[in-house]
Amino acid sequence: MNGLSTEILFEKFQIIEVLKKDEHAAVFLANHIYLSKKIILKVLNTQKISDSTLVERFKREAKILARLDSQHIIKVLDFGMFKEYFYISFEYIEGSSLRNLLKKNELTEEQKYNLSVQLLKGLYFAHQNQIIHRDIKPENIFIDANLNLKIGDFGLALSAEDNFVTNPYSIVGTPSYMSPEQVRGAKLNAQSDLFSAGVVIYELFTGKNPFLKENVSLTLNEIMVFDEDELAKELSNIGQELKSVLIRLLKKNSKDRYTTALEALNDLGVSVDQPTLVLNYDDRNGKRKLWPIAFAIVATAIVISFGLYIVKAFRETPLLNNQTQANPQTENVKKDTAIAPEQVNQNNLTKPLIDTASQQKPLNNQQPEQIKTQQNNPDQSTVSKPPAYGWFDVQSNEGTKIFINGELLETEPVQKPIMLQEGDYTLKLTNPNYPVYDTTFTIKGKETTKLYINLNSLVAYIDVNSNPWGKVYFNSSYKGETPLRELKVVPDVIRVSLRHEGYQDIDTVINVKKGDRLNLRFRFKSN
Repeated sequence: MNGLSTEILFEKFQIIEVLKKDEHAAVFLANHIYLSKKIILKVLNTQKISDSTLVERFKREAKILARLDSQHIIKVLDFGMFKEYFYISFEYIEGSSLRNLLKKNELTEEQKYNLSVQLLKGLYFAHQNQIIHRDIKPENIFIDANLNLKIGDFGLALSAEDNFVTNPYSIVGTPSYMSPEQVRGAKLNAQSDLFSAGVVIYELFTGKNPFLKENVSLTLNEIMVFDEDELAKELSNIGQELKSVLIRLLKKNSKDRYTTALEALNDLGVSVDQPTLVLNYDDRNGKRKLWPIAFAIVATAIVISFGLYIVKAFRETPLLNNQTQANPQTENVKKDTAIAPEQVNQNNLTKPLIDTASQQKPLNNQQPEQIKTQQNNPDQSTVSKPPAYGWFDVQSNEGTKIFINGELLETEPVQKPIMLQEGDYTLKLTNPNYPVYDTTFTIKGKETTKLYINLNSLVAYIDVNSNPWGKVYFNSSYKGETPLRELKVVPDVIRVSLRHEGYQDIDTVINVKKGDRLNLRFRFKSN
């Protein structure tokens, strides 16, 4: 986008920060001069959009949100036209998206339940107003500092009053959160949103999306063929009441799914009108109650005891071995510090941090053999020496695939350290946004090897500014319009090109090295 003031837009928005910008649209953090408050401003240049349906979708989002007055839905403050620009101003949420909260993994079970209830309440209100969101996912769910939830981004929503600018049978949305009928391109209703909400709640409690695969095709196929019983097994640690609701939300056949969000809320014993409370869960009868503090203390003690039992069970499931089962003991805990990939070596191996093993199954379906003792002659009985075991705890950038000895083991974020037999191993980390990283590591008995591999140290970051603004290309690949900040690039020789109609093109070549932080500034010359 160009031609916009960097100070005041449309005579009433003072720009604080550019959050996102491309040739057609922009999103700003701004101060609404008349309202004296921070807002989010979405702007669309209608003259640069060749597809008129995109303009209609933008306007429809404003009209839809303007009539949805719910505490669980982002509010529209105003919208309109200014010359060739269409704009919408939204309330600004002091917080973050649900995606960012999932990355931090700091929510309690009560907080997760609370957010799930709020999500269902927001969808119930939207559906009551004949609005189908069609793109429910963590990125479109916003949480403030007090854990109040608001649904946003209704850009793909359908209204019963629409003339279906976006074909109601077209496949739109985010693949790993789509309902089966959405994948098929069938006509959608509220039940499709409820399936997507089920995926979000599933991810909220388990830490993973049940359908996300290597690519879009595999992901869509998984949604169509997944085993409902296998999916339910992953919910064994969730209270029976919520588990039952979640299983019904994730039914492949919409006829078996909830018809409305109200039905799901009723099964949770929650009234739509009552404030959403953080509740404790009674696993014995599946009922949610407000417990007195004394009962809460007793429940905490029970949970701790149960946790110790689970820890003991986890120890009995080692990975990557085909020898006898070990019984490692806890060592002293030592503090770890993050290290860059080039600093990883044997001196970085640390003492144990925890004494539990991963819950995952061993690779190649290998199970440790039982230790055999000859008991025929007590004086001559021999016991085969059990191999020693340790743990491997690697942390890297989200989405990074972890290969040990050439076999894909996990994808970040990894929830628990992995038990490995004592010995030497090769480690490979792959991430489409970074170069491949290889190293070796050693596992020692009763010790934890903990590695922090920050792949950001393998790339470079470039800022690009120009006067006047210009379109930026790296090796002929379009990156956006200036100013651009912290473009992540793989170290290489890069051809940088800038274009602006009426000015001479700018072309140069730079040699980008690992770890560089470059600030490129250009000035166009008139033709």
